[in-house]
Amino acid sequence: MAQQLEFAGQSGQGYRYLPLDDSAAISPTGANFLFVRVKGGEQSVVFAGETECLHKGVHAGWDKARKTHGATTIFVRLNVTRAIRQAELDDIVALHQPPMNGPED
Repeated sequence: MAQQLEFAGQSGQGYRYLPLDDSAAISPTGANFLFVRVKGGEQSVVFAGETECLHKGVHAGWDKARKTHGATTIFVRLNVTRAIRQAELDDIVALHQPPMNGPED
């Protein structure tokens, strides 16, 4: 089983994410996703997003995240409820301030 990582939000709440396995079928479920630069033992969130349909939305912006910000892994957290996804996204963005979630990207 793939190793889960916990990403904290500004509130102190932790959210467990799994690395996306591109060799497996991607769920059509709503989800939050993170583009993360993993270097050594440290992780840096370069983009945080949410989508109604993971298999359609998860790769939007991935090429830019890799090329411009050094992202190495996509992490996902399935969650059907849009309001919960949005609250989690806001919480993570508030703490990590991913560069691709800023006004210039």
